Amino acid sequence: MDSWHLVITKVNNGYILRGKFGNSEEITERVIEIADTNGDELCAMQNVLYEVMEYFAVYKSKHNKKNLCVEIK
Repeated sequence: MDSWHLVITKVNNGYILRGKFGNSEEITERVIEIADTNGDELCAMQNVLYEVMEYFAVYKSKHNKKNLCVEIK
């Protein structure tokens, strides 16, 4: 059985995600800065959630009736 482990840490200017991304066996970090989203913290969190979905291979498909969508309203 595969073991999946992702650590998300909130820091002053955004979020750090640590895990094995893609086919890599090495633990790497992805940084999502609030400044990269024009200071919009909701947009930064949306990007974090998209990264989490990608990490666990949860993708939106136009062929599925049910999809997980991350929206800001």
